Amino acid sequence: MFRYSAFILFLFCFYSGLAAADKTDDDALLLQLDKMIEQREVYQEKVEKEITELRKMLDYVGDDKAKFDILGDLFVMYRSFKVDTALIVAEQRLQLADRLGEEYVNQGLMNLADALNKIGKHENALNVLDRVKRTGAVRKDTYFYYLYHTTYLSCYNDETEASRKRLFMRQIKAYKDTLIAISDPNTASYVTNQCGRLGLQGKWDEAIRILTGYYEHCTDTNPDKARVEYLLAELYLGKRDIQQAKHFLIRASITDIANAKKVYMSLQQLAILLFQEGDIARAYNYISCSLEDVSFGKARYRIIDIAEYLPIIKAANDSRIKADRDRVLFFLLALSVLVIALVIVFFFLRKKNHNLLKVKKSLAEQNQRLQEVTGNLTRMNEEIKESNHIKEEYIGLLFNICSEYIYKQENNRKSLLKIVNTGSMADISKIDR
Repeated sequence: MFRYSAFILFLFCFYSGLAAADKTDDDALLLQLDKMIEQREVYQEKVEKEITELRKMLDYVGDDKAKFDILGDLFVMYRSFKVDTALIVAEQRLQLADRLGEEYVNQGLMNLADALNKIGKHENALNVLDRVKRTGAVRKDTYFYYLYHTTYLSCYNDETEASRKRLFMRQIKAYKDTLIAISDPNTASYVTNQCGRLGLQGKWDEAIRILTGYYEHCTDTNPDKARVEYLLAELYLGKRDIQQAKHFLIRASITDIANAKKVYMSLQQLAILLFQEGDIARAYNYISCSLEDVSFGKARYRIIDIAEYLPIIKAANDSRIKADRDRVLFFLLALSVLVIALVIVFFFLRKKNHNLLKVKKSLAEQNQRLQEVTGNLTRMNEEIKESNHIKEEYIGLLFNICSEYIYKQENNRKSLLKIVNTGSMADISKIDR
């Protein structure tokens, strides 16, 4: 029984330690994210510089295929940066594709559908995708099926009618299966869709295990890193492991900010999670940052998602600010009362001190007078001592004289008695002499 209890205690301490370590790590990551949000213009300038360089290359290139490829690079940069500009680039790419051939047209149409979906025109995106000719290259192109998958997912999220939601979910599952079937097992497309399918089946642990294995090999330069981190957060949310979900939302947000993405979901989802935990200030800061970035990127459908939670978080943040302001006012009032009390005490003590100085001065004067009186008494005492000494000497001298006289009279008396006894007159005459 003792061994069993000790084992349980060990497991409790072990997992408590892990939880504390994870929380400490998340706190450090949140501070890093706060700093990156403050400096996100730096990351934006880097992307804008790369875009400017591509624009310059486009002006100097004369070959249509080279221009098509440069426009493709520009589209990749703009699709998560400025969606409205990405739409313009996609249209330019499609116009150029008409002179290059069918496969180029298909790529241009896919880019156009991608941009339309990101600005919230999901039905238009599906119509454009339907215009793509199913050539052999298209049927093997994961980007094509990814666009159908993500567009139907957007339709599913926007739809409120249950029957249409079920229809969209069937389409999502079908395209997810297709992506798994045609993707290389070592690619992000295969792993994320496989884990997504496992998540839909409620197999959270298996999905997390597979995706974590893939994530461990993701580098910072991997364009799918943020998507993998966000999917891990969704899987942990499905498992109701809020702490781990929060951890990967933080990491996904850091990756998105570092790549200067303006169209993302990680930061706003993190804001909602922090709001539920009671971290109102950070939640408001993050969702405000999300709204600024999405507005900059012109992703209207993301604005709608943010608008659902922004008033709630803003109201809570306003209440927090008001509570903080009331708390500050209370402390200022208490401090003012304390200062007034200290001033009163200061003047009271100053008055007391002034009175004490007067008393001290009076006592000093009295002490000086007492010292003078003491000096006089000391001198008088010395004089009295001297006078007494003289008196003692005179008294002693008097006593000596008297003693001698008494002694002499005593001798005379004795002599008279002797004379009287002998009757000799001669002796009497001696006494007279």
